[in-house]
Amino acid sequence: MTTKEIAQGAFASLPTLLRIAAKAKSQRVSTIWFCICLMSYVEKEDFMREDVHSKEFWDEAQKKAAFQKRFDRPDCIVLDSEYCSMGRMIAVKACERGGYTYYDAEKLMSLLGPEERELVARYDKVLGDTEITEEDLKKDSDFERVSRLYQQAIGQALKDGPCLIHECGIKERIEPEGFQCVSILFYAMDQQEKRERARTAAIYKDLETAEELDKAIEREDHRRRIYHNALSERPWGRKEAYDLCLNTDVFGRKKSVELLVALMAAEDQNHKLL
Repeated sequence: MTTKEIAQGAFASLPTLLRIAAKAKSQRVSTIWFCICLMSYVEKEDFMREDVHSKEFWDEAQKKAAFQKRFDRPDCIVLDSEYCSMGRMIAVKACERGGYTYYDAEKLMSLLGPEERELVARYDKVLGDTEITEEDLKKDSDFERVSRLYQQAIGQALKDGPCLIHECGIKERIEPEGFQCVSILFYAMDQQEKRERARTAAIYKDLETAEELDKAIEREDHRRRIYHNALSERPWGRKEAYDLCLNTDVFGRKKSVELLVALMAAEDQNHKLL
């Protein structure tokens, strides 16, 4: 066997490697000699990795379409956020700076008729039930109608220009309409800070214990989770469901605003916004 055959076999699939090893044994190639040949070939051919510091590497990369993805300003940013991760505060400020219109459930409802708004508001109480699951929602005709109304309102918002949809948007339902969409998750890890933020909400200002506040936070997250999961194959809060996940505890409110604003521009416009 040649040195090259031995080394290439070591980097091949397991079945190929086993065949090469069997061939080496049949030709009485020792284990030590196999390793020496492997090391020699790797050193000679630089088999393990490209030199990303070399001009040749970058010149070659420039020729390949797979490396040329360009970021264009999205028509819509779909933002999901854990309760008390400062999602609303960050999104509103970013929209003011980035030229996007901010929509949450309340503002989307304003695009509907009076009877439709009443139906959506009434169903919001159902979503507050922590015993209900996304599977229950999928079977509920009222939920189907409510989710259709939200999608109708989102469609109207998109026609009016670039927008950010907070909590009610589903990327898989927006993109088929011909709009470019980026999905983002804001989350926070510091539970004590989340409790302090929860206390600023009028409905939770009288809660005193950590247990009460934690239940309130979970109830709000549960509402967001089941709504999303009833409409999407990509689970709420899981990284694979989003184009970007941002820990707002790490970046803070101001830096998170800057990062979100940067996504509201095409590549060659970012320096103007920041």
